[in-house]
Formats: sequence, structure tokens, C-alpha cells
Amino acid sequence: MTAGELPAWTMEELWQGEQANFAAHLAIMFRYLQTHGLDLDDFIRYVGMQVLPSWQRRGATVPIMLTHILRNLRANGGTVFAATMDEARGEAIVSQLLRPDVMERDGIPAEQAERFWDKFIPIGQALGIRFTRTALDEGKNRIVLERIA
Repeated sequence: MTAGELPAWTMEELWQGEQANFAAHLAIMFRYLQTHGLDLDDFIRYVGMQVLPSWQRRGATVPIMLTHILRNLRANGGTVFAATMDEARGEAIVSQLLRPDVMERDGIPAEQAERFWDKFIPIGQALGIRFTRTALDEGKNRIVLERIA
């Protein structure tokens, strides 16, 4: 590469960089909250409520919500190991939501980073869907969405 010439990044390199940047920005926000004695749970609920209008426009069904959660996960570099869904219930086994290598490098422990899943609780409640997450072994999670009767 000569002076003034930009590298020819591949789409994969750009995508990996974007995923790392997203996780790093969240890690910085988490540290800011800690440093200033602010509540992480309040921030996570706030995030959920701020994005709620876009989720409401997508539709309030279990398949729509689960599909968008899984796409969100994949966009952040996560993995979907298994998923099933119908109109009343959806379940998936997935990796961590945020890139653990980046979060840990930036000083955010895994258990704190995993709390970002909770942003889906107020979204689901507003859509009439219960969202729950259970941590499994090896950094995997079970997420369940159920239509609230």
C-alpha cells in the first residue's frame, strides 16, 4: 500500500470490525455506568424501551420477535445452535449476545455482559410476549419466548 491509498478490506474484515466495535462501545458504556455509580439494569431497560417502537412496527408475534432476536445475535457475531417456534412459543439455544472476547478485553465480566439480554424483557412485555433466558454450560444460553395469555 502506498501513501494515500486505503487498504482493500474484505466484507468479512469489515463485518468482524463492526461486531468488535459494537461490543467495545457497549463495554465502554457499561464501565461509564459503573464509574459514575449508575444502575446497569436501568440502562438496559432504557435501551429496550428506546428500541420498542421499531419492534412494535415489525409485529407482535412470537415468530417475528424470535427471528429478530436471532438476527440481532448473528449480527453481533453470535451463533444459533438450535431454534424452534410456533405462534405461541419459541425457543433457541444460542451463544452469548455480545462478543465475549471484546467484552472481557475491555474489562466487562461475562455475567455482566450477559445481562444485556434483559433488554428483550420490556420489549416482549409490551408485545404480549414473555422473554426468558437461562445460562447453560460453555457460554450457551436458552432463550424462550411465550405468548402471554
